[in-house]
Amino acid sequence: MKKLIPLLLLFAVTCTGCQWALLTGALMINGRDEPPQFDILLKGDKRVAVVPRTMSSNGFELQNSPLEIARLVNHLLDTKVTNKKLRVVEQSKVEKWLDNCDNNFDTFAEVGRDKSINADIVIGFTIVGFQIRDPQNPYMVQGKCQVQVEAVEVATGRILASETLRVIYPPSTPLHATNPNMEPQLRREFVGVIAEHIAALFHPHVPYELQRIDADSINLHRL
Repeated sequence: MKKLIPLLLLFAVTCTGCQWALLTGALMINGRDEPPQFDILLKGDKRVAVVPRTMSSNGFELQNSPLEIARLVNHLLDTKVTNKKLRVVEQSKVEKWLDNCDNNFDTFAEVGRDKSINADIVIGFTIVGFQIRDPQNPYMVQGKCQVQVEAVEVATGRILASETLRVIYPPSTPLHATNPNMEPQLRREFVGVIAEHIAALFHPHVPYELQRIDADSINLHRL
């Protein structure tokens, strides 16, 4: 709910009259936490690691996005999962392991079994597609990503949860890349949106936190 306060203030500048009244009413009605789609992290003494992987061939577009997403997911699980016995493995340990094997591994469980990580569950995600610039029109930018998310029991390799997410940001329309700062700004925003969608599968959340406002409201067009 805390994240909604700055969003409300931001919308106050851009919404007027009936639009503002309708938005405020909707947020008041829907401002309660809902349970996650998968509750496997909410109970029990568990050690959890977050592991990124990519199957996308577009390395130029990806850059360091998988690692950035994983760091944010790690932080969100550590701060938002309502289980005091949950322990989230430091992301630096995961990154060191991935660097040592040149990001080449067969299963998420394999990563979790390493002594330096020693996880009970791995929250693994695979970037299947990632795009910032429209290949048909390089002057337009819009974040598009397909990511496969799995929760894997390390001891058995059993998949405890699985979901494919398709994230588009801004959701309504691409933006004209009229300023060199627009693309990096959009990338930063988009990485955060992807991370929140992944983490929200496993922690209670307010649905409206996952519904991002249009680009006009975050002033990307003015950069």
